[in-house]
Amino acid sequence: MNVSEQPVDRWEARLRATAGVLPYPSTPDVAGAVRRRLAADSARPAQRPFFTRRPRWAWAIAIVVLLVAGLLAVPEVRAGLLQFLRIGAVRIFLAPPTPTPSEAEVIVTALPAAGVLPVATSTPRPTPTLAASLIDLGGETTLEEARARFGFPIALPAYPSGLGPPDRVFLQNFGGPMVVLVWLDPAQPERVRLSLHLLTCDVCATKNDPPVLQTTSVNGQPAVWTEGPYMLQLSNGEIDLRRMIEGHVLIWADGPITYRLETDLSLDEAVKMAESLK
Repeated sequence: MNVSEQPVDRWEARLRATAGVLPYPSTPDVAGAVRRRLAADSARPAQRPFFTRRPRWAWAIAIVVLLVAGLLAVPEVRAGLLQFLRIGAVRIFLAPPTPTPSEAEVIVTALPAAGVLPVATSTPRPTPTLAASLIDLGGETTLEEARARFGFPIALPAYPSGLGPPDRVFLQNFGGPMVVLVWLDPAQPERVRLSLHLLTCDVCATKNDPPVLQTTSVNGQPAVWTEGPYMLQLSNGEIDLRRMIEGHVLIWADGPITYRLETDLSLDEAVKMAESLK
């Protein structure tokens, strides 16, 4: 195997594992429709006038299916298609991100009729903010205030027993209200023991090529388990917050809320904690 093919095979293996858990809509029986149409055409009398025959659109569908299958057999094309998976508000890229301009994104308009190159314009991009720890976030508030302003119920984990309410609570807006609940280590007050993110945006969080990616479920719903290190990015078009994730993260969606549970627990323990939200 060539070295260049190894990342592609790894992405494909991840996608196959994810496909076993994530629900997909039913796909039409294209091959069956083509066979039935061809059989019907062959059964018609040979002397049937040409102008009364139906269009052979089924041949076009068959050709398209064959072309797509051939393209997916090419590793470079397959790698371009299998780039990320999404669960709720979180998009997980299966490959390292490509370099992008750090300060501005250049947008070039279409060429005019005279063929004179237009002047490129720049759209300012938010300056990335690196957060060393969750306790450095802005928007700190109380649990009562967060519950009053969030707009959705804020459930707390009942497992493990004796966990109690969070030590720190943050409320921000990333395309929708976001609540971050933080539990600190009693022996090391500056160390985060675990945290629970509640996201209500469409897509506002991205993860880049986590070393470990595994599918699981929470209360029968699809979930994803990742292990660091990798970069987490939260963005709403105006704020670009990035943080290096070193530990374990369980991600799942329940209605309009996407949950991110950051913890040092094992996968089984994290799922048990997620399913204990009350």
